Amino acid sequence: MIFNAVMWLFIHIAVSGITAMAPASFIRFLQPLLRTKSWEGRGRIYRSFGIHKWKTMLPEARKWVNKGRGKTAASIRNVYAYDELGEQLTRSELSHWMQIFPAPLFFLFNPPWAGWVMIMYALLFNLPFIMIQRYNRARVSHLSDRILHAFPEK
Repeated sequence: MIFNAVMWLFIHIAVSGITAMAPASFIRFLQPLLRTKSWEGRGRIYRSFGIHKWKTMLPEARKWVNKGRGKTAASIRNVYAYDELGEQLTRSELSHWMQIFPAPLFFLFNPPWAGWVMIMYALLFNLPFIMIQRYNRARVSHLSDRILHAFPEK
């Protein structure tokens, strides 16, 4: 049990560190893979899960790294910073997807029932964060499009 907890802690920290250090070009390369899909309705699908009510209750690792300051669309003063925020949301989503992938490894040193528990943990822990990133990215993208259409470049 303690070994599993230590392994998960290592996975969460290692994957977060790797994605945080990944070059921006790599994240931009993956952005099309993680782009908002039409069925997400600019984030409305996540709103139907009540995400706007509970998303602030989950911890935000970026606040720990940035000394208590997260990054929000409300803090953006430059229209081009929306791209940077979208990239950060993609980076965060990628991190949570990558934290799910090692879950089957727990079958190697646990009984089958415990391996399934580890898979359930990986999904239940990471999917809410993935939903938040997708919801926020859809909203940020929509805001960015509206601003760019309202103030087109000359």
